[in-house]
Amino acid sequence: MRESLVLQSLLKVWKPYFKIENATEIVVNKEKEVWIDINNKFERRIDENLNEQFLLDFVEQLATHRNLFFNINTPHLSCSIPNTNIRVQALHPSITTNNNLSLTMRIPSNKLFNLRDFKLDSNLGYNYEDLINFIITKKNILVSGGTGSGKTSFINSLLNFLQLNERIISIEDSSELRINNPNQVNIIVSKNDQTAYTYKDGLNDAMRMRPDRIFVGEIDTRNTMLFLRLSNTGHDGMVSTIHANSVEDAIHAITLNAKFNGSDIEVSTLIEYFASAIDYVIQIKKVKNQGRIIHSILDVKSHYRDLLNKGKNEIRELI
Repeated sequence: MRESLVLQSLLKVWKPYFKIENATEIVVNKEKEVWIDINNKFERRIDENLNEQFLLDFVEQLATHRNLFFNINTPHLSCSIPNTNIRVQALHPSITTNNNLSLTMRIPSNKLFNLRDFKLDSNLGYNYEDLINFIITKKNILVSGGTGSGKTSFINSLLNFLQLNERIISIEDSSELRINNPNQVNIIVSKNDQTAYTYKDGLNDAMRMRPDRIFVGEIDTRNTMLFLRLSNTGHDGMVSTIHANSVEDAIHAITLNAKFNGSDIEVSTLIEYFASAIDYVIQIKKVKNQGRIIHSILDVKSHYRDLLNKGKNEIRELI
């Protein structure tokens, strides 16, 4: 779907910012003032084009293009800019204390990372060939890490080893996965589940589209149980990311996501469900002066067998 002429015109104002070398975030806290994160340091600029009406028009037009709303009744927007992988988070003036529109745009790096750009921790116990084999043999992988650690870049480096004759269906709320397979469909869903097309719709559609693999961009409260259900029903080779500080914390995050979404399943049962669905959790860290590191890898099924020997009561304590 092509963006409207109005949105195209508004985007022209932003394009010079998107092209700034090493810029990763564009932030607007009030009209005519823009902060640009360049090499992890914010620089302030004044831009008369970015007046209150321009900012409001831009976000409203972007929402309309995505079949979403941005107004007093729907005072936030999470989506991506058309035909880009630039993510947008906007807050309506009605919910900020100074009544200014808040806008944050994340610009992913254009650098295509090679798998070997991610250093192996000295205590990892796995090598690059093992990681490649995880993909080739269609293991279900969850990549864990903090914001900006390189989770998606790492996944994209792994996706280079896909068999090109495989049919891939991806479901994301922002287009970030870079898949080379010619037989692919990329589904974009909203971060807001009050819309007409949700993660549940996307995953249910994907199952009926004859996929060889299904990729889910990021696991959160909306899609945790759906992702685990797919992984438990013969859909091998799934890959996704989750925010967590360690491979063990990733299991904790999964159970919390399920609980926050209203699941009344016992935690021990959730862990068992997780262990039957996921083969490996890979922790990515960004370390100062060292770059991005593959810090640890959890063989989930092997790890869970150890937990089973301790009994379910101790499992609850461990999480």
